[in-house]
Amino acid sequence: MSFVEIKLKLIAPVPVPPQGMKTIEKMLTARRQAASPGTEIDFIIPKEGPATLSNMSELYLSSEAVLPEVLKASHEGYHAVIVDCTCDQLYPEILEKLSIPLVPTLHASLHLAAMLCDRFSIITPMPGQGKVYPRLVKLYGFSDRLISVQERVVDFISGAMCEDELISILVEEGHLALQKGAQGIVLGCTALTLERQLQEKLGVPVVAPGNVAVRVAETLVRLGLRHS
Repeated sequence: MSFVEIKLKLIAPVPVPPQGMKTIEKMLTARRQAASPGTEIDFIIPKEGPATLSNMSELYLSSEAVLPEVLKASHEGYHAVIVDCTCDQLYPEILEKLSIPLVPTLHASLHLAAMLCDRFSIITPMPGQGKVYPRLVKLYGFSDRLISVQERVVDFISGAMCEDELISILVEEGHLALQKGAQGIVLGCTALTLERQLQEKLGVPVVAPGNVAVRVAETLVRLGLRHS
């Protein structure tokens, strides 16, 4: 049995229908590949919550659904917790109630993107995120670095769309972002696991927020840091 150095609790933002489990399995494979040796990842899917996150009301309902799982993470022996979604549920309002780090995937990714390029765009396949992300970006202080939010709604969670078609759509949106002045891309959905293919085709850094959150969580734990 391998030695477990760090235990991370990842929580889905919404209930996942059966047709979406293959996408979740692929996403979890990417998380475990991104993690360091000795890091154990558990993935929790809430039983309640909205079916989508297309507006602020659904985001609020999602936060209500995942809150109990976040609050009990430290008592379960986890070293850090991540809501695996770029809508950054519960952050920063819940931080004062936690004794372990809660890593917001979008916030962490914006910092990394700002280290890699001067201007970036967010590409999202999810409906309504064109309004949600600018509010979060403004909250985090990156509005002057954000070129655009490229919202192109496609059904990729169910597996009905082939990977090549999805890549083609994301590349098309990526080129539109680059034409507007973006020098890098942040993926606007943690279930997307195509960052390497997109980076190769676009020739600019492509940041995958779910994987970034895992590495940031590990770093905080190893450095003994937590929120003020």
